[in-house]
Amino acid sequence: MKILDSNKITAQSLSSGAQFSADYSVDNISDDNARKCFMANSSSATISVTLASGMSAIFISGVMADSLTLNISDTDNSLSIIDVLDINNYSTNKWLNKNNDAKQKPNLQPYTVGTFSGTVLTSPITIDTTLSDYLTGGPNTLVLEANLTLGDGGEDLVILELGLSDSDDTIENDWDGSALGAGTATLTLESSTDQKGSPVEGNSIHQWDQSAGATGRFEDSSGNAINIFNFSNIHVGSIITIGGSDYQVNQIVGDGTGAADITLSGSVADAPITSVKNPVRIGIFQASSVIAIENPQLGISKALQDFSIRKPLKNGGYQETQKNVIQIFTCNLIVSISQANNIIDFYHAYRSKPFPVQVLNDLASAQSEAFNFSGFFYMLDAPEIVSADHSGSYQNMTFNIREVV
Repeated sequence: MKILDSNKITAQSLSSGAQFSADYSVDNISDDNARKCFMANSSSATISVTLASGMSAIFISGVMADSLTLNISDTDNSLSIIDVLDINNYSTNKWLNKNNDAKQKPNLQPYTVGTFSGTVLTSPITIDTTLSDYLTGGPNTLVLEANLTLGDGGEDLVILELGLSDSDDTIENDWDGSALGAGTATLTLESSTDQKGSPVEGNSIHQWDQSAGATGRFEDSSGNAINIFNFSNIHVGSIITIGGSDYQVNQIVGDGTGAADITLSGSVADAPITSVKNPVRIGIFQASSVIAIENPQLGISKALQDFSIRKPLKNGGYQETQKNVIQIFTCNLIVSISQANNIIDFYHAYRSKPFPVQVLNDLASAQSEAFNFSGFFYMLDAPEIVSADHSGSYQNMTFNIREVV
């Protein structure tokens, strides 16, 4: 189990793009309120942060984007890493988009300084070689007597660094190394997928019907109004391309079917819609030191709490409204006395304050622990501790954590 306990981000700013409005400032990424977020006024943005020394992991949540690229520079040790982060949705089912604030899973990733453990090429290259690992080392001069291909046709980033040997330090995406020194990090988010033909219910969006100025509504190819609740892929901040220009949705009134229920960021006459892209946004971005303790024992409990509204009717009918779902973990651990003291000290400091945590780690890769067992949680109550042996060297510890979305 890994608990992120001290955010090392000392400042944040936008190095490209701009905020949608003052309510969606980049400063929101450091707020504990998961519902406050940064949102961009375009389909891409890059957030830059300054890092104090001691970072061992990053945590992001509340993301809406089609791609995420993280670049970390440890200036104290003259090291850097570029990582294309996976986008992992809670479900591929279209109903995920119905009244659900959390569409993409939180992501908790380790970044530590350690000795390079990847492949190191030798010179000369005498047989055709394809590199597919993220990072490969090689001598300062690499003579090619055969073909050298970077990448296997996929979308993963592949880097060949000349002068990198198996005795050099690098930033590794694992828990095995030491904390990073002071430096910087950038996170680039981009939205690129056209959503206009992806309704959860109803018809695809075809055109914009102007009422006056920047107000109007979306319609299908027959001129029927699009119900935004049913369509479920239109949000405040969605990027609408009309006639080669981008507009954002500034306001939605009701279900969006009224003649002037949608307000865009600029005035535009009736016209076909080229594309509808999701807004670029992120809720929480932390780069923190880590408290490491043993994984919970066999029998760890993971429960889901569903906030959907269910209303049986007197005539046998049924009404429902889909809402968010969160995780609740009950953790039972056997830990050393020093680990127990760390958790107690942590609880004294945080109490009701939420924090990022990876409940289980060192699992098989198919378990996707960075997504499936990570999140932004708070302790429901204080940890309970019982001595596990006569010397007090080991403790049985129990606590419950509840997710915040």
